[in-house]
Amino acid sequence: MSEFKEIDSCIRTSAREHHNINEVFFLCQKAVTDPIAPLFDSKTSSLKPACVSALQRVFYLCDRDQDGFLSDKELLDLQIKCFGKPLSELDLSNIKSSIQKQLPDSVTDKGITQSGFILLNKLFAEKGRHETIWLILRTFHYTDSLSLQSNFLCPKFDVPANSSAELSPAGYRFFVDLFLLHDKDNDGGLSPSELSALFAPTPGLPPQWQDNDFPSCT
Repeated sequence: MSEFKEIDSCIRTSAREHHNINEVFFLCQKAVTDPIAPLFDSKTSSLKPACVSALQRVFYLCDRDQDGFLSDKELLDLQIKCFGKPLSELDLSNIKSSIQKQLPDSVTDKGITQSGFILLNKLFAEKGRHETIWLILRTFHYTDSLSLQSNFLCPKFDVPANSSAELSPAGYRFFVDLFLLHDKDNDGGLSPSELSALFAPTPGLPPQWQDNDFPSCT
């Protein structure tokens, strides 16, 4: 496998001796449901650009305080969201140690940097654990082609005739908190860089805003 990079996995099996039969079917199933090709380039031993871009978005969304680090709590929240079970202190320590061995500056008292998070997923791919990457990406609404699901980007929202829709108090509070989080200089407005940072995990500024030169037009 080290010589022929196009081979994803290799296993010795024997139907006559009933050796590794279940393992063969498991690997075949995983090759279809969790393919490594869209994620990892085995020839260069690196994650593919589309995968890196998707993981950067995941990091951004999990970095709730937008300080550029995934704290222990943010990592634990990610673990529970994607895998449905908590991460032990030992596992968390082992994850940080694995990252720190290759990127010493990517683990600090504040948490793990974005480059450290990308490296962690690269290690998953190298160890044949790419189903872990897929589980993370699918939790954050990615398709098998690493694009965001259309029903996530444009959810169906029906408003009956002669009716109107408005934000609930919780929805209003969400947008206020989002504004305050990205108003880094506390000047009561979002500068172009702060606005770009707010829309970083989205497909971009809405076309209507660009057509009308928003927010400069207000």
